[in-house]
Amino acid sequence: MKYLVSILLIAAVIASGCSNTTPIPHPTSNQETSPSPNPNPNTNLNADTDSPDNRREDTVFLNKNIGWKAVYHFQGMSREDMELYATSDGGETWKEIGDSLQAGSTLPSGVKSGLTFVNEKEGWITTNAPWEGKVGLYKTMDGGVTWSEQTVTVPGELVNSQIYAYPPLFLTKDQGILITRLVEKEHTLLFITIDGGQHWKSFLDDHMDQYVGIAWTLSESMATVKYAEKTWTLSMQNYGKWSL
Repeated sequence: MKYLVSILLIAAVIASGCSNTTPIPHPTSNQETSPSPNPNPNTNLNADTDSPDNRREDTVFLNKNIGWKAVYHFQGMSREDMELYATSDGGETWKEIGDSLQAGSTLPSGVKSGLTFVNEKEGWITTNAPWEGKVGLYKTMDGGVTWSEQTVTVPGELVNSQIYAYPPLFLTKDQGILITRLVEKEHTLLFITIDGGQHWKSFLDDHMDQYVGIAWTLSESMATVKYAEKTWTLSMQNYGKWSL
């Protein structure tokens, strides 16, 4: 009988020890999320270039085959490196056509707000930094391989103002509109071209108006453009992306 009791006691101790075993942890999912857009060129983000918070992409397609992809790497203090890629097969393959870190690169400095192309050769990039009285607008005539700064004359009242530019919207080959936002928010300013971007006419504090068939309405957070019975919108709380 004592032998049987001893066996039962030993079994109870073993069972008690097994019930305290630490459970095996389940693996957790580590999803990579897109960074929240930050259109303020003065914001000093973490300078770790490997951080996903400092990397973003902007992809535009001219048609189902031809497109471009910009990859931006924010470095802080209004500096942003970038690479530019082109595709001719709908994004199946991409070819690098520009890198701002390469010697002789003509890609613009500053923090880019967007890019757009009107055909396979002509394209535009807008960029921003704490410049006074300047609109950061660059153009390519060779499909994005080389870029040159464009002259956009700012009204005299704003020569000391910081101007944030969004990518232009071209409604025809010649007619386009360029929306800007002043950091001080005391004025509204936009530009219209009727010669493919060679010259830009300024419109200061015209919140709602029309010119050469292009009608616009500006609010603090949104720009709306109407042309030929079509309507485009641009969120001014975000990096520049026109929506039809």
